[in-house]
Amino acid sequence: MKIESILVSGGMGFIGRHLIEKLRKEEYCSKIIIIDNLSNAQAFSKNVISSNTEPKIKFYKADIRDKSTVSDIIKHEKIDACVHLAAKMSVEESVRNPEEVVGVNIQGTLSMLEACSQNNVKTFLFASSAAVYGHAKVLLPIPEDHVLEPLSPYGATKVAGESLVNSYKNCGKIKNAIILRFFNVYGEGQNKEYAGVITNFADRLSTGLPPVIYGDGRQTRDFVSVDDVTNILIAATVQAERTGLSSTLNVGTGSPVTINELAKKMIRVFGLDNIVEPIYREANKGDILFSLADTRRLKDILKTEAKTNIEHELTKIAARSNKK
Repeated sequence: MKIESILVSGGMGFIGRHLIEKLRKEEYCSKIIIIDNLSNAQAFSKNVISSNTEPKIKFYKADIRDKSTVSDIIKHEKIDACVHLAAKMSVEESVRNPEEVVGVNIQGTLSMLEACSQNNVKTFLFASSAAVYGHAKVLLPIPEDHVLEPLSPYGATKVAGESLVNSYKNCGKIKNAIILRFFNVYGEGQNKEYAGVITNFADRLSTGLPPVIYGDGRQTRDFVSVDDVTNILIAATVQAERTGLSSTLNVGTGSPVTINELAKKMIRVFGLDNIVEPIYREANKGDILFSLADTRRLKDILKTEAKTNIEHELTKIAARSNKK
């Protein structure tokens, strides 16, 4: 099924730029509209977006909290589906500066929802996070019906965002609502300010420095490739448009990796065995200890799953980092 017009908020960010690349190369939609204030923009396609050689893509510099501007864009472009990625993503920033994170992540989401509702946008996808769960209260993996007890203001904003999305679905203001809870997304082009542990390890190892582990390293993570995430975003959008799907889905691999194991793997692929050892520092406030996605609902509903092999991806990351 081909969708006429897809809006991607935060389309110049890490996940957004990968999604835009896939949408522009494939025939999933006729037109891609990007809204981004460029506060977390990558170098990705600034020349492409500003050129006349990309008629499929249209870029608007705008803040998602500006409902009037967003609504005008949606009305003008006749949007069918919205993929809402724009957000402040740092747990640490949310602890230091909660007002800004709350404003962007909650008020911004409300603004996007209301603008979409006013202009009859049928499908709304919300990028949430495994941070909504907090510490696991059940044996891993974590199912979607797990209690939501976030440890940080960032996680709390994602819980609030989910509640807003569900409320708009429940009162009929949005027809199809998909909430995707991303676990630990990694891949090429992560912004250093919001980089995950894989990117941070790679930056240090590429210069011969040891990786820094916050805590004892026994904490587990579910690392999911940004390539898998973009495939799942598209699958969810297409299915919602085709079948009227509304659901909340974990997006992960279902395979846990400890931070100690990750450090060992990355030291090896960077060729630094017996040369460097991890440095351990005090754990960050708001960090989750154990995280692993129950992906059964993802497989059952979307008939898809994360397929990228982390060992293969780490080797590619090492090769790219060593060329810099």
